[in-house]
Order: sequence, then C-alpha cells, then structure tokens
Amino acid sequence: MEYFLGVDVGNTKTLYALADRNGTVKNIYYGSPANFQALGIDESRKRVKKGIEKLLSNVNATLNDIRYAYYGIAGADRPRDFELIKKMLDNTGIKQFDFHNDGWIALKSGTVDGIGMVITCGTGNTNFACNSKGKWKRIGGLDILLGDALGASYIAYLTCRAAMRSKDGRGYPSLLTELVPKRLGVNEIEDVMELEYKGAHHSFDASKVVGALFEAAEAGDGVALEITWELVKEILIIVREFYYSLFQEEDRFKLVLEGSVFKARYQPFIGMIESALKQRYNVKMIIPEYDPVVGALFYAFERAGVRLTDELAERIINTYMERREKI
Repeated sequence: MEYFLGVDVGNTKTLYALADRNGTVKNIYYGSPANFQALGIDESRKRVKKGIEKLLSNVNATLNDIRYAYYGIAGADRPRDFELIKKMLDNTGIKQFDFHNDGWIALKSGTVDGIGMVITCGTGNTNFACNSKGKWKRIGGLDILLGDALGASYIAYLTCRAAMRSKDGRGYPSLLTELVPKRLGVNEIEDVMELEYKGAHHSFDASKVVGALFEAAEAGDGVALEITWELVKEILIIVREFYYSLFQEEDRFKLVLEGSVFKARYQPFIGMIESALKQRYNVKMIIPEYDPVVGALFYAFERAGVRLTDELAERIINTYMERREKI
C-alpha cells in the first residue's frame, strides 16, 4: 500500500496525518512537541521519527510505504534553520520529502491552491502570502522581540498588563482586573506571578487570559475593546503590506485566519476584522474547521506528481475530519 504523509511540527504538539493514494486519511496521531529550537536537532529528530512510527504502526505500514512526506515546521525561519532541518529529516528513514515553515502549510490548507494570504494567531504568529504568479512573501513570525504583535502569548501579556494597571490606578477601570484571575484560578491579578514559579501546581495558561480579554470586550469593556482594536489594526497592517506587494492586480484574494485564537471565533474580534477588511478589499475570509496538517498532505500529493483536484482535496478534508472526530 502506498501512503502520503503530512506532519505539522509545532511548539505545543506535533500532528501527523497519513492518507492513501485515493486521498482517504487512514490515521492521525497527536505527538509531543518537536521544535528543534527548543529541543535541539537530535531530540527533535527522535520525537518526529517516533511519531511517524507510531502513526504507521496503527495501520501496519512501514517507512518504505510512504511515497512522499511533507512537513510544516515551526522555527523554519532562516536559511541556517533550513540547513539544520534538512539534516534532521534526512535521518528519519523517509527518502522523498520536503518541508517549509508551518505557516506555509496553513496557507495551503485554507486556500487549497496556495494562492492568498494567511495570518496565524495561535501560541505565536506568522504570516505568508502568495499571488497567482507564484510570487510570495513572509512577514514576521520570528519573535515578539522582533516585532510580532499577535499570538496568545502576546495577547496575554497585553491583557495581564492592562488588568494590573487598572487595579493600581495606572490604567483605566476594566473588568479584566477580576476576569483574568478568575479564569486563571487565582485570587488577585498579582497572584498570576505564582503561576510562573517552578514547580507551581498550576501553570500559566495564555489561552485562558485570551478568553478573559474577549469576554470583557463582548461586555463592552473599553480597555478590552482598545486591546482588541490594536490586534485588528495589526492584522490590517499585515494585509495592507501583502496587498500592495502582491495582490494589486488580483480582482479578489483569499485571507486565511488560522490558529486557536481565530478558530475560537471570539466576538467582537472576528466581526471587527471582517467589517474593517470589507471596507477596503474584495476579500474572502476563511477560518478553516480542520488543521493545517491537511495542507502538508496537499503538498505531499503534489510533490509526488499527483494533481490535487477539487475532488481529491475534498476527500482529504472530509476523511480527515471524520478521522479526527474518532480520536
């Protein structure tokens, strides 16, 4: 049996998906995080190889059965990173493979043809775009220190900062002072510091803070709405840069919003994004229900010389969703 492999190597988990030649997804496996920047090349390789072997064992397949593999890898940012990752993947036992940054597979998964823009807002943020002529560009996705202003970690920082400043009088009154500690299970906003201590019973969960922000914003809290608008403005800036660089000659473009923050469809956040975009652009906004690893599968088929028809793409998506529901 011949299989195609897609892998999304992330900071919080690694997701593996296996499809047969007909595009039917046969297995999905959630593995441990395998970011080489945090773990080192050797440990990252071990984890990726172990995850692939686990994925294959459940369908009685071997590495030799994989016709092509495609990886989306968090941290594939600079030429030096690509050199290290190539060496890492050369030793996994799969002969035919390719890889790119995980934002690249997110663009592919949401658009299918790979033409459009993607902005991610999960734990972190990265942004890619490619036009119909094949010209592409990346913006950000390196670090908060280097200008990234999206992602749960950054949003949590803004939110906790505003909550504390509201409490001690340096900021304006806000529901965040009560909502943030409540969501995190601590008594006061300053007790958030305890969640960062080594050996703490509970750890800091940025996603809970993000939820507190948008709960306050939906309730009309001015401080929360101001933070929300700052996030929307960052999205508009990224879209503007992509548009003037790549899409001025396009009649319409697709914008994929990928990542846990977007997928939660928080209001008024999503409504503000959609309203602002449609005032200026002819844009189709897409928030996929499935995961970016589907884009890695799309690339695996294409790199192997298989034409990604609408029918094949739809079968991959549908069977992936069916398989995921069983996990």
